Amino acid sequence: MTVYTSYFGGLSSHDPADEDDVFGVVRYPQEFVKRLTDRNIPAVAPPEDLLNAYKTVESAAEENGESNPAAVAWNSVDYERRYLESLERKGPQTVIDELADRARERDIWLVCWEKDARWCHRRLLANAIIADLEDVEIVHHPDPSTIPIEAEADADDESAATLADFAASGGR
Repeated sequence: MTVYTSYFGGLSSHDPADEDDVFGVVRYPQEFVKRLTDRNIPAVAPPEDLLNAYKTVESAAEENGESNPAAVAWNSVDYERRYLESLERKGPQTVIDELADRARERDIWLVCWEKDARWCHRRLLANAIIADLEDVEIVHHPDPSTIPIEAEADADDESAATLADFAASGGR
């Protein structure tokens, strides 16, 4: 089985199978989310205070001309640690257990707003879901190892650094 992650805009190009479960994992769904997903699960969305802090820093980084505002915000607000702590609460743990049970039986999709899984809670959520499962993989759409690290990097520029390059260099 597979846990897929994607963003709403990219979901149409990957076409989940009819038997797959597609879950929105956003705090503030718009009307179209109901059409694209089987249901939205705000219990595993980022907590409101974390989401607000992230968006505030991301906006400031954009105004400052930072090349990757999402990365600046992610690191500045200690997003990963704070989100993982939020998943330890009883409500999110119940949802994670239910999603893990489903992932044992069929493919599931986790869908939200952020295109790049490197700066998105759904990557962390997918890891939490499969933590105790065997023979379940995670596939991100788009694959983060193919996305240039710098936002301005030309997609056709072979010299653009990717997450795979970053990992290969030991994260330096």
